[in-house]
Amino acid sequence: MKAVFAVLGTVLLCVILSGPASAQPAPGQAAKPKIAFRGGPGDTPETAVVILGASDSIAGIAAEYSYLEKKFGRQNLAWRLRRQGILNQKGKVYDRMDLDMQDGSKKTVFFDISEFFGKL
Repeated sequence: MKAVFAVLGTVLLCVILSGPASAQPAPGQAAKPKIAFRGGPGDTPETAVVILGASDSIAGIAAEYSYLEKKFGRQNLAWRLRRQGILNQKGKVYDRMDLDMQDGSKKTVFFDISEFFGKL
């Protein structure tokens, strides 16, 4: 009986150390697409940061916040979101993010979210 528990313990340890099962796609499934940022600095809709590869709105919104944290620092420490709104312009959909920076300045960043907007 002790040998059975030893084997089960070893198997369990190997499973834990190998990482989450979702790290590898199942056979026949495509790997999760990587999100990329293109476009400009996002100061205006014309220079918006374009989010590519988001499979749905949840992934796209997470990408927006990830981008903002990489560019400006941690949310609620280096900056706070003052307002967020959707803008439809010239056949594109933009997310406008108005930020209050820690130093008192204000920034606005536009994201082109046309690729994933409305996808569930």
